[in-house]
Amino acid sequence: MKQQVNLYQPLLYPVTDRLSLQRVLSAWLLLVGLLLSAWFWLQHQQQQLTAQLAAQQQQLDVQQQEVLLYQQALEQRQPSTELIKQYEQVQHRVRQKQQLLGYLAQQQQQAGQLYSPVFAHLLQIDRQELWLTAFSLQQQHSSFSGISLQPDKVPLWLEDLRQLSYFKGQRFSEVNMLQVPQQSAVSFQLVAQQGAGL
Repeated sequence: MKQQVNLYQPLLYPVTDRLSLQRVLSAWLLLVGLLLSAWFWLQHQQQQLTAQLAAQQQQLDVQQQEVLLYQQALEQRQPSTELIKQYEQVQHRVRQKQQLLGYLAQQQQQAGQLYSPVFAHLLQIDRQELWLTAFSLQQQHSSFSGISLQPDKVPLWLEDLRQLSYFKGQRFSEVNMLQVPQQSAVSFQLVAQQGAGL
């Protein structure tokens, strides 16, 4: 025998807000955490480059000392063919190390000069109604993915992004915006490539 009767209709059930203030705040904090993690990762990479640069510099110093010793030995007596051969091999290794040092120094300088200002600029143009879920930065190609509660704010954020000197010479080859099902929010994806200008 039935003891209870459910008089609630489905229209009276409580409605859960999927984009609540707490979720938006959590997503915004996640974005800031992503940016800070990327910045720390970049600092770690720069420290590794510095350590490699110091190790290569130390090896170069040792080899330059060897070159000086061989030069002194050559000046004191008539060089043998074996000594000349060793001298040329050491000189060749020194040239290779110098080229490697130049490359590492250039990579270190580019890492510090290119990406740190980009992260700082992204923090400056951050908007509460828009947050990034993923991004990729390269000299020839960049991409951004995110969600916006107000679709009309995406072009304004794009204009702010265009002001960054890092993107000079890049243009957006692809801009996709999709409505999030049953929500007023939109997801967007931007792809910038080397071209006439952003």
